[in-house]
Amino acid sequence: MEAFIENHVLNQILRQAKHVLDAEQRVNDMKVKQEFAYYSLNKAEKAFESLTNPQLELLKPLVSIKNEADFNHFKDSLEPYCIPFQPITEAQLKKLFKKAKKLHPPHLTPDDFLHLTYLSWYDKGSMKKFIVRELGGSVKGLSGSFVPSPQNGICHFCHHMGAVGLFTVDVKTDTKNHNYKALSNYICQDEANCNAHIKDTEKLDFLFDYVRGK
Repeated sequence: MEAFIENHVLNQILRQAKHVLDAEQRVNDMKVKQEFAYYSLNKAEKAFESLTNPQLELLKPLVSIKNEADFNHFKDSLEPYCIPFQPITEAQLKKLFKKAKKLHPPHLTPDDFLHLTYLSWYDKGSMKKFIVRELGGSVKGLSGSFVPSPQNGICHFCHHMGAVGLFTVDVKTDTKNHNYKALSNYICQDEANCNAHIKDTEKLDFLFDYVRGK
Protein backbone atom coordinates (compact mmCIF):
# COMPACT_ATOMS: atom_id res chain seq x y z
CA MET A 1 0.00 0.00 0.00
CA GLU A 2 1.35 3.39 -1.03
CA ALA A 3 1.61 6.45 1.20
CA PHE A 4 -1.70 8.33 1.24
CA ILE A 5 -1.75 10.45 4.41
CA GLU A 6 -0.74 14.10 4.16
CA ASN A 7 0.66 15.76 7.26
CA HIS A 8 -2.40 17.89 8.02
CA VAL A 9 -4.63 14.84 7.58
CA LEU A 10 -2.43 12.84 9.96
CA ASN A 11 -2.97 15.60 12.52
CA GLN A 12 -6.73 15.25 12.06
CA ILE A 13 -6.58 11.47 12.56
CA LEU A 14 -4.41 11.72 15.66
CA ARG A 15 -6.72 14.34 17.10
CA GLN A 16 -9.61 11.88 16.82
CA ALA A 17 -7.46 9.13 18.30
CA LYS A 18 -6.64 11.42 21.22
CA HIS A 19 -10.36 12.07 21.74
CA VAL A 20 -10.96 8.32 21.95
CA LEU A 21 -8.18 7.98 24.53
CA ASP A 22 -9.55 10.88 26.58
CA ALA A 23 -13.05 9.38 26.52
CA GLU A 24 -11.68 6.01 27.59
CA GLN A 25 -10.09 7.61 30.64
CA ARG A 26 -12.94 9.94 31.60
CA VAL A 27 -16.20 8.24 30.62
CA ASN A 28 -17.57 5.29 32.60
CA ASP A 29 -20.46 4.22 30.37
CA MET A 30 -19.17 1.52 28.00
CA LYS A 31 -21.87 2.11 25.39
CA VAL A 32 -21.15 5.82 25.27
CA LYS A 33 -17.42 5.16 24.90
CA GLN A 34 -18.00 2.72 22.06
CA GLU A 35 -20.37 5.04 20.21
CA PHE A 36 -17.95 7.94 20.61
CA ALA A 37 -15.06 5.81 19.33
CA TYR A 38 -16.94 4.96 16.13
CA TYR A 39 -18.01 8.58 15.77
CA SER A 40 -14.34 9.59 15.97
CA LEU A 41 -13.38 6.94 13.42
CA ASN A 42 -16.03 8.30 11.06
CA LYS A 43 -14.60 11.80 11.41
CA ALA A 44 -11.10 10.49 10.70
CA GLU A 45 -12.34 8.72 7.57
CA LYS A 46 -14.05 11.90 6.35
CA ALA A 47 -10.68 13.61 6.25
CA PHE A 48 -10.21 11.77 2.94
CA GLU A 49 -12.21 12.11 -0.27
CA SER A 50 -12.18 8.32 -0.64
CA LEU A 51 -10.48 5.30 0.92
CA THR A 52 -9.68 1.80 -0.29
CA ASN A 53 -10.50 -1.21 1.88
CA PRO A 54 -6.85 -1.63 3.02
CA GLN A 55 -6.74 2.04 3.97
CA LEU A 56 -9.98 1.70 5.93
CA GLU A 57 -8.54 -1.31 7.75
CA LEU A 58 -5.48 0.74 8.72
CA LEU A 59 -7.69 3.29 10.47
CA LYS A 60 -9.98 0.82 12.25
CA PRO A 61 -7.74 0.25 15.32
CA LEU A 62 -8.58 3.85 16.30
CA VAL A 63 -11.77 2.55 17.97
CA SER A 64 -9.77 0.14 20.15
CA ILE A 65 -7.47 2.68 21.81
CA LYS A 66 -7.57 2.16 25.58
CA ASN A 67 -4.30 3.66 26.81
CA GLU A 68 -1.20 5.61 25.79
CA ALA A 69 0.49 2.46 24.51
CA ASP A 70 -2.44 1.80 22.18
CA PHE A 71 -2.36 5.40 20.99
CA ASN A 72 1.38 5.27 20.26
CA HIS A 73 1.03 1.90 18.51
CA PHE A 74 -1.75 3.32 16.32
CA LYS A 75 0.34 6.41 15.55
CA ASP A 76 3.36 4.27 14.64
CA SER A 77 1.23 2.10 12.35
CA LEU A 78 0.37 5.18 10.25
CA GLU A 79 3.95 6.36 9.82
CA PRO A 80 4.83 4.19 6.77
CA TYR A 81 1.85 5.62 4.91
CA CYS A 82 2.54 9.31 5.49
CA ILE A 83 3.40 11.43 2.44
CA PRO A 84 6.62 13.33 3.14
CA PHE A 85 7.22 16.90 2.02
CA GLN A 86 9.15 17.03 -1.23
CA PRO A 87 12.85 17.46 -0.38
CA ILE A 88 14.19 20.74 -1.70
CA THR A 89 17.76 21.92 -2.14
CA GLU A 90 19.23 25.31 -1.33
CA ALA A 91 19.71 25.91 -5.06
CA GLN A 92 15.99 25.33 -5.65
CA LEU A 93 15.14 27.72 -2.81
CA LYS A 94 17.30 30.43 -4.38
CA LYS A 95 15.29 30.06 -7.59
CA LEU A 96 12.05 30.43 -5.63
CA PHE A 97 13.24 33.57 -3.87
CA LYS A 98 15.29 35.30 -6.54
CA LYS A 99 14.83 38.76 -5.01
CA ALA A 100 16.30 37.71 -1.66
CA LYS A 101 19.93 38.80 -1.49
CA LYS A 102 20.87 36.19 1.08
CA LEU A 103 18.96 33.09 2.09
CA HIS A 104 19.54 31.27 5.32
CA PRO A 105 17.24 28.23 5.09
CA PRO A 106 17.28 25.64 7.89
CA HIS A 107 19.49 22.60 7.48
CA LEU A 108 16.98 19.77 7.37
CA THR A 109 17.55 16.03 7.44
CA PRO A 110 15.33 13.57 5.50
CA ASP A 111 13.43 12.88 8.73
CA ASP A 112 12.56 16.57 9.03
CA PHE A 113 10.57 16.36 5.79
CA LEU A 114 8.33 13.56 7.04
CA HIS A 115 5.82 15.75 8.86
CA LEU A 116 5.66 19.04 7.01
CA THR A 117 2.64 20.67 5.44
CA TYR A 118 4.84 23.61 4.57
CA LEU A 119 8.51 24.51 4.93
CA SER A 120 9.28 27.81 6.57
CA TRP A 121 11.95 29.80 8.35
CA TYR A 122 12.47 33.26 9.80
CA ASP A 123 15.43 35.40 8.82
CA LYS A 124 16.25 37.79 11.65
CA GLY A 125 18.53 39.93 9.51
CA SER A 126 15.83 40.89 7.03
CA MET A 127 12.94 40.32 9.50
CA LYS A 128 11.27 38.17 6.88
CA LYS A 129 9.59 34.81 6.99
CA PHE A 130 9.84 32.50 4.01
CA ILE A 131 7.18 29.88 3.27
CA VAL A 132 7.39 27.00 0.80
CA ARG A 133 4.39 24.90 -0.15
CA GLU A 134 3.86 22.10 -2.65
CA LEU A 135 0.85 22.90 -4.82
CA GLY A 136 -0.36 21.04 -7.90
CA GLY A 137 2.76 18.95 -8.10
CA SER A 138 5.17 21.89 -8.02
CA VAL A 139 6.85 23.84 -5.25
CA LYS A 140 5.82 27.45 -4.67
CA GLY A 141 7.30 30.06 -2.37
CA LEU A 142 6.33 33.36 -0.82
CA SER A 143 7.92 35.71 1.66
CA GLY A 144 6.81 38.59 3.79
CA SER A 145 7.77 40.71 6.76
CA PHE A 146 7.37 39.08 10.14
CA VAL A 147 7.09 40.89 13.47
CA PRO A 148 6.98 38.61 16.54
CA SER A 149 4.18 39.50 18.93
CA PRO A 150 4.86 39.93 22.66
CA GLN A 151 1.52 38.23 23.36
CA ASN A 152 0.24 34.78 22.50
CA GLY A 153 -2.47 34.52 19.88
CA ILE A 154 -4.25 32.15 17.52
CA CYS A 155 -2.37 31.15 14.39
CA HIS A 156 -4.15 31.86 11.10
CA PHE A 157 -2.89 28.55 9.65
CA CYS A 158 -3.23 25.98 12.44
CA HIS A 159 -5.78 27.76 14.70
CA HIS A 160 -3.62 26.86 17.72
CA MET A 161 -2.96 29.27 20.59
CA GLY A 162 0.70 30.05 21.07
CA ALA A 163 3.57 32.39 20.25
CA VAL A 164 2.68 34.23 17.03
CA GLY A 165 3.88 37.08 14.87
CA LEU A 166 2.36 39.37 12.25
CA PHE A 167 3.14 38.05 8.77
CA THR A 168 2.59 40.58 5.99
CA VAL A 169 2.83 40.02 2.24
CA ASP A 170 2.68 42.81 -0.34
CA VAL A 171 0.68 41.86 -3.43
CA LYS A 172 1.04 43.83 -6.65
CA THR A 173 -2.43 44.97 -7.76
CA ASP A 174 -1.39 47.20 -10.67
CA THR A 175 1.74 46.22 -12.56
CA LYS A 176 1.83 49.41 -14.64
CA ASN A 177 1.59 51.81 -11.72
CA HIS A 178 3.39 49.56 -9.23
CA ASN A 179 0.50 49.55 -6.78
CA TYR A 180 0.56 47.09 -3.90
CA LYS A 181 -1.92 45.80 -1.37
CA ALA A 182 -0.80 44.36 1.95
CA LEU A 183 -2.31 41.27 3.54
CA SER A 184 -1.47 40.55 7.18
CA ASN A 185 -2.19 37.59 9.47
CA TYR A 186 -0.88 36.32 12.77
CA ILE A 187 0.88 32.98 12.34
CA CYS A 188 3.04 30.75 14.53
CA GLN A 189 6.56 31.82 15.32
CA ASP A 190 7.55 28.16 15.57
CA GLU A 191 7.07 26.46 12.20
CA ALA A 192 7.50 22.97 13.63
CA ASN A 193 4.77 23.62 16.18
CA CYS A 194 2.46 24.89 13.44
CA ASN A 195 3.08 21.83 11.27
CA ALA A 196 2.29 19.63 14.26
CA HIS A 197 -1.12 21.27 14.75
CA ILE A 198 -2.34 22.27 11.29
CA LYS A 199 -5.39 20.21 10.31
CA ASP A 200 -6.47 21.85 7.08
CA THR A 201 -4.71 23.91 4.42
CA GLU A 202 -7.52 26.25 3.44
CA LYS A 203 -6.02 29.43 4.90
CA LEU A 204 -2.49 28.53 3.82
CA ASP A 205 -3.52 27.75 0.24
CA PHE A 206 -5.70 30.86 0.05
CA LEU A 207 -2.65 32.97 0.91
CA PHE A 208 -0.65 31.44 -1.96
CA ASP A 209 -3.57 31.91 -4.36
CA TYR A 210 -4.03 35.51 -3.21
CA VAL A 211 -0.38 36.33 -3.79
CA ARG A 212 -0.50 34.75 -7.27
CA GLY A 213 -3.63 36.72 -8.11
CA LYS A 214 -6.02 33.79 -8.34
